[in-house]
Amino acid sequence: MGLLDGKKVLITGARKGIGRGIAITLANEGAEVGINDIVDDDYTKKLLSIISKKSKSSFHKGDVSSITGINEVFDSFLKAHAQIDILINNAIFPDQQRPFFETDEIYWDRMMNLSLKGYFFASQRAANEMISSGKGGRIICLSSVHSYIAMPNWTAYGTAKMGLRRMVKGIAADLAGKNITANCIAPGAISNRLPELSDDSIDGPPHNPNDFKRFVPSGKGGLPSDIANAVLYLSSELGQYVNGETILVDGGMIASQKFHD
Repeated sequence: MGLLDGKKVLITGARKGIGRGIAITLANEGAEVGINDIVDDDYTKKLLSIISKKSKSSFHKGDVSSITGINEVFDSFLKAHAQIDILINNAIFPDQQRPFFETDEIYWDRMMNLSLKGYFFASQRAANEMISSGKGGRIICLSSVHSYIAMPNWTAYGTAKMGLRRMVKGIAADLAGKNITANCIAPGAISNRLPELSDDSIDGPPHNPNDFKRFVPSGKGGLPSDIANAVLYLSSELGQYVNGETILVDGGMIASQKFHD
């Protein structure tokens, strides 16, 4: 028996990295998993093949930074899975760093449209479906350690991710009494190295510890599985009493005095 047997999960931006790790982890616990991304390639096909060994899987190509794109993705997902129990808002704007004076209106709007508008309206659509099913559900959004700290070139990204944390608190309050929880997870320094296409592992090779020793007390960077395990907790009955919160998964990065030296 898995922690999520029979649950129907939609994960946005799930083709690589953290989203990929979440998809495999939840499928391993019995969930039906629909993955979304704007790209359909060999990585997408490989992920679907891994998930399908454990549970039902599906792919839903689309841009979840607009209401039109969100509704297309949800319509496709519901056609395949009939209902949604868990939404993981994970889609991320790839160009996360931009110097302050090079941040223009187009970049700013794209960042906010995905991390705030997109996450909000995906959550709204998911909540409507969860209420209609009468079963409630979980909404989990991926924020960032950059929503807590200020570093050069991360201003737009950090602003979006800090706004997301406040937004999720509001969603949790709005959905009180509906048997739906809404929470954030804020990853720290997580390796984005991918396994080989022939490898079914959740995690790729870790980064060199020297890359992180200034920021993380242990000198060790995190892995997608570290984030996926936190998502699993919030998705399952183990996390049913956690609502409106943000869980930092950063290896002590924020708590460490080393970061401020």
